Amino acid sequence: MSEISPRAKLRTRFKPTRLKLSSDHSKRPLDRMSLHDQLVAKVREMIVDGELQAGAPLPEKMLCETFGVSRTPLREAFKILASEGLIELRPHRTPVVTPVDREEIANSFAIMVALDGVAGAEAAMRATDEDIARLSAMHDRLVALHREASRPAYFRLNQDIHIEITRLAKNPVLLNIWTTLNANIYRARATANYDAARWTESVREHEAFMALLRARDAQGFAASLSAHTRKTGDAVLATLKIATDAKT
Repeated sequence: MSEISPRAKLRTRFKPTRLKLSSDHSKRPLDRMSLHDQLVAKVREMIVDGELQAGAPLPEKMLCETFGVSRTPLREAFKILASEGLIELRPHRTPVVTPVDREEIANSFAIMVALDGVAGAEAAMRATDEDIARLSAMHDRLVALHREASRPAYFRLNQDIHIEITRLAKNPVLLNIWTTLNANIYRARATANYDAARWTESVREHEAFMALLRARDAQGFAASLSAHTRKTGDAVLATLKIATDAKT
């Protein structure tokens, strides 16, 4: 098997609009290190962020040209993403991005509420002063992004904050389960794109649970974090229902 060198200049007729890619990401040659892992991560990111939308086809030739790889590693990446439920592999047909299943998202959020309670309690007890200072700085940037109405950057940083809280629980099993569920939920959130009122409410909830974390109130922080996740889930499911009803 042969792979196109990541450093090789791409010669492609790839049109970003055909895959709904943003203009600054039309070509994404991968670094030499961990080619397979990077490829999985890049395609996953495009799906989770909603750049490759639910139901969208995944033409191999275009993606190979985009990332500067051969079809073999791309197909291996597809297998991993299919095992995560993000891609549907269809015999003799082009793979597609798995549609968002509202019932599955509801079930995932129900579990995430519980996981965030566990993660929050453990993180509050295990976090160092430096950890909390770092999270506080991230939170300050989050508030600023909301003030600037910079929605894409806000949601990325929001995810980073929640991931960091879960990491601070120092439980690899919890982190693995949380990360797997979060990928599907995050994709649904990108699809839902809920309204400005909920966005503002969400920032206030972040303010509240960060205050509890700074106070080292483990029980209060865990409960506030879980409540935030529950309300986020309710908002996402409501917007998904509206979108579904509009199609029927």
